[in-house]
Amino acid sequence: MTETYNPAQQKVIDMLGRSSDRPEIPAGLADELRADLENSLLPVLHLLPDGSSYEKRFFLNKQGVTNVHSCEGFFIGGQGEFEWTHANCKGTIVHKTIEVSINLRQPMPPTDLVEESISRLSNDSSKSISEFLITLDEYDRAELVGECSGLFTRFTECFPPIKNAWIPQVESSLALNLAGNRIRIGGKVDLALGRPPDKVIIDFKTGHPSLAHHDDLRLYALIDFLALGQAPRKVASYYLDSTDVHQEDVSETILRSASRRLQDGLVRAIELKLGGAEPVLRPAALCRWCAISADCPTGLEYLAQRNEAEGW
Repeated sequence: MTETYNPAQQKVIDMLGRSSDRPEIPAGLADELRADLENSLLPVLHLLPDGSSYEKRFFLNKQGVTNVHSCEGFFIGGQGEFEWTHANCKGTIVHKTIEVSINLRQPMPPTDLVEESISRLSNDSSKSISEFLITLDEYDRAELVGECSGLFTRFTECFPPIKNAWIPQVESSLALNLAGNRIRIGGKVDLALGRPPDKVIIDFKTGHPSLAHHDDLRLYALIDFLALGQAPRKVASYYLDSTDVHQEDVSETILRSASRRLQDGLVRAIELKLGGAEPVLRPAALCRWCAISADCPTGLEYLAQRNEAEGW
């Protein structure tokens, strides 16, 4: 029996489906890009820890790569200590709900699934979100359940039902080890469908689209390519609130661009964190959330100019 999709679901199928003009990835490109990455690290190898244990590796994730390319001052000390809030925990809860829903034998109402996801996250002491969730009063918890249920329901209405035949992988980890395991580039994919070379990597997002989201997915495609020797066919961001899909075919150009971006960001991150290099300040929207903006003349000047332009 042919599956029937509503128009929103069919749009996702059409955008993520196979195309006849898929870009060709040259043989040997994975080895070439890995060698380029290793060679770019030669000037900073003396700064690296010995890597004898997981804790002694130099670790960088997608957010770190983005931050070092944005403002080096923010990368060094502007992020501050992460705190869970009502706003930033919704994505984690909805991601967990989607993960569980894919593997359920029998469907459950959205609110029940969200409630169960919150309970499981609350009781998992290994996850930092648990401390935040257990402090919520009944009103705050009910409000959070309602908002997450709305996002999850929107997802089920607009994203096609995920079949086991699509080989779904949820919250799957990716890692790239370099410099004799002294460096680890890590990440976690929200959803991957299929096997290489037909694999599609999908990130679920809340909030507004950002160019950084494209860079994040290209980094994931590169890591997967270097690990498996075959690139994913496509990467996509799926925005849960607007149900928009931003997709991109993975090509040689994209993989080379992602590799160069990682090279530059990784080397600079090592110079800043381990070599004591003077950070280059690049004022931008991040200044509004920077933990050290009060002591940064460059950031203060930028914010004053922005506030004046916006009439604040």
